[in-house]
Amino acid sequence: MRLQDIAKKGGDAGLQVLSDAQLQELHGILLEILDDIIAVCREHNLKFILIGGSAIGALRSGGIIPWDDDIDIAMPRRDFETFTAIIRERYPEKYAMLHPQDKANFGRVIPKIRLKGTQYRTILEQDLTDCGVFIDIYTIENVPDNPVARYFQGFMTMFLGFCLSCRRLYRGRKWFSRLTGGLSFRVKCAIGFCLSFAPYETWARWTDYWHTICKNEHSRYVSIPTDCRHYFGEMNPRELLCTYRQVDFSGRTCWVPADTDAYLRPIYGDYMVVPPVEKQERNCYLVYDPGERGSNKE
Repeated sequence: MRLQDIAKKGGDAGLQVLSDAQLQELHGILLEILDDIIAVCREHNLKFILIGGSAIGALRSGGIIPWDDDIDIAMPRRDFETFTAIIRERYPEKYAMLHPQDKANFGRVIPKIRLKGTQYRTILEQDLTDCGVFIDIYTIENVPDNPVARYFQGFMTMFLGFCLSCRRLYRGRKWFSRLTGGLSFRVKCAIGFCLSFAPYETWARWTDYWHTICKNEHSRYVSIPTDCRHYFGEMNPRELLCTYRQVDFSGRTCWVPADTDAYLRPIYGDYMVVPPVEKQERNCYLVYDPGERGSNKE
């Protein structure tokens, strides 16, 4: 069952469906964050690309997909590390950066830039104290040219990623049991219990370490191992993810892979076709508060 269907039925999970008005408001906050990302990247010659649904939105409608609740971008790891340091120095009161190597990484391996003074708690943020409106920053990682090293890195990233998923599920088992159950849930919780000798923040740091183990900035292939198809499914020739072209995104100049079709079509098929309403995934939340930026705030 989809999360939006669970939310509509109610229950004790506390999920709610974002209204059209809330989505419009949320989009405005996301674009504010994006403006700062663009400004920092231009000033310091850092690169990022729109990926996934954000790339589709740019091509299909010139902005955020109307029913979507996020903006997803990807940066080469080296640029991301520089970007993180700049944001933390320049905007300590405005943004919180979640880095997988932080001591308090909350078991996350997808970096996020969060706007302070706002709240947007989804099911993945149900255990966080800092849950401001955020943009995900996926890291583009180098892949070894040597096939043996490549498959070993891929195996380790996927193995550790699975361990982290089990460990996090076990930690939040009481809450997640409201949404799911069955054999798969119980098995992953059992594995997570066996892995509880190490905190889930440590599992996240171990996983991220293996993402970054190849330092060859000129390798033939790169990958976005934290994206939905994981290390091998997200592996592409370097020129596909590291060669860019400009697109308009809600009146802003952003970038997508130069051969966007070669990047998007294997994942989404005919991505230019708008799905019917019944297949549009509406977004759910536990807590949403736009803070002073809300349209109903003074």
